Amino acid sequence: MIYQHRVVICRAGKLEKRHEKFQSTTMQALDDAGSALIGAWEVYIGDDAGIAVWQLRQFKSMANWAANQDKVRADAALSTARQTQLYPYLDEVNTSILALANGSPDIPVDWPAIDAMRGQSYGYIEQRILRHKVGGSAAHHAFYRENMMPALEREGARLIGYFDTLIGDGTTNGKSMRTVELRHFLDLASRQRWREVQDTDKGLADLIKGQWLPHIEQMQSALLRPLNYSRIR
Repeated sequence: MIYQHRVVICRAGKLEKRHEKFQSTTMQALDDAGSALIGAWEVYIGDDAGIAVWQLRQFKSMANWAANQDKVRADAALSTARQTQLYPYLDEVNTSILALANGSPDIPVDWPAIDAMRGQSYGYIEQRILRHKVGGSAAHHAFYRENMMPALEREGARLIGYFDTLIGDGTTNGKSMRTVELRHFLDLASRQRWREVQDTDKGLADLIKGQWLPHIEQMQSALLRPLNYSRIR
């Protein structure tokens, strides 16, 4: 499977209107066309809080993704709806293509209908975008799988997925220097405990700050709130 990872930025109070127009004009049509929207999360804390939403779409393969893009472009009604109803509320859209990194938890292939998710309970998603030194991803991933993944599964935290970037910012000659980490928390209190224990537990603090962070060139972290139509919540 591959994943389309996209941030949509809507400034000057336009985000709520964008949510409304997206749901009423294009969301179901895109899903019906084979572009399965599995994650839709508004930035709650972090850069672009209150003006950005991250989306994660699932496709069987790169060929399937490319065919879907052609199908959507060929749909005149859908193209018109996007151009006239949705695009006026968008200020910036950035997209990358991801694949699960070796050792990542699996992500389901089959999902309920979007409307079946509405009104269901949700937690919070922490998204961390990690950038590595050129040629350093393999060493980082090996250390991450063996040490970080088990150490961070605590205080109610659950790793949803860990992704390499295939296309987009942070790639060179087919190699990824950018990974995306998505982690679920039942509530804000469990996320706070998870953060605090990384300082109070000396062994964990040394693992993170002394051994893991030297593998990381840059980290961008945001806490995301699932929207009512998000399947991952």
